[in-house]
Amino acid sequence: MKIAQIITEFKPNGPGYVVKNIVDNLPAGMESTIFYLRGPSTLEANCNIQPISFRDASVLKKFDIVHSHGIRPDLLSACAGVFSRKAVHVSTLHNYARDELLNIYGSKVAMLATPVWMATWRRMSSLAVLTEDAREFYSSTLPAEKLHVVHNGIGELPQISPLDDDDRAELEKLSSQYHILGTNAHLIKRKGIDQVIKALVDMPDCALVVVGDGSYRQALMELSKDLGVSERCWFTGYRNNIAAFLPHYDAYIMPSRSEGFGLALLEAMQVRLPCICSDINVFKEIMGTQAAFFTLEDSASLKGAVHFALDHREALAEGGYRRYLQKFTGEAMGYAYAEFYEKAVSRHR
Repeated sequence: MKIAQIITEFKPNGPGYVVKNIVDNLPAGMESTIFYLRGPSTLEANCNIQPISFRDASVLKKFDIVHSHGIRPDLLSACAGVFSRKAVHVSTLHNYARDELLNIYGSKVAMLATPVWMATWRRMSSLAVLTEDAREFYSSTLPAEKLHVVHNGIGELPQISPLDDDDRAELEKLSSQYHILGTNAHLIKRKGIDQVIKALVDMPDCALVVVGDGSYRQALMELSKDLGVSERCWFTGYRNNIAAFLPHYDAYIMPSRSEGFGLALLEAMQVRLPCICSDINVFKEIMGTQAAFFTLEDSASLKGAVHFALDHREALAEGGYRRYLQKFTGEAMGYAYAEFYEKAVSRHR
């Protein structure tokens, strides 16, 4: 079976890692090619990787499966369907469409583009959603028989470059005085990191390390200064070795207001970090009972969850690791997508 994976950018972000983990973990006999719309490609995978444009849509007709990830790849897949009825077109719904468009492009684009995106999905043979919560959410607007839950998974974290001397020194300085709450994220408002900064006012024994960049970074830094906790908040900016920071955290915190899945949680579970999460359904589905949950926009609840995680760090860390092994490995994800493809082909026939 030949599979075309189409993505906007093949780089170190959520969709990029998902595509890499699919390709690297599919069973023998399933051969993928990754096509990206905007380059250059900065991730590696066990397959051919090449650019594509809408003018090249006809090249996809030689594949058995065309699997798109994101609004532009979904539209390209729809164009490719004009050239051939042979290929089976599927998509992974990585997020909640309107919320994602709203966060990235604003309300006008979200209002106009969401119906177009939904119409494109309706033309697909099958759709993978990441959680039961997403399947329930979309079942009122998309054909329920097309929706299949396929959890994300990750393999062993790759070899990464070590921390540079300045980063290591800053982490050691903070850890000598505080419990380090760490998070690795694209800094936009829905990630909810402002909630942690506000809660730090009443947690003088804790510091926050935020690895990543984004449009909301400056606002978060200004908030930390306004609240008098900037000395306990370190915004590293972009790093290409984010996994190297994980061993230096006392707990991993994921305070998102909404989330498609949360691959960073799987990385924290894999390295046996206790996790603190907002109590949204997605995180409850991933973590089960193996996390400290807090109520959104409630600083007292967040403070309680942090102290619970620090007091029960060993039990939460081991419980999260076992849950990762049971449900969220790369091998489990590869098997699930192989089954998803086989069912899509059968449905198409």
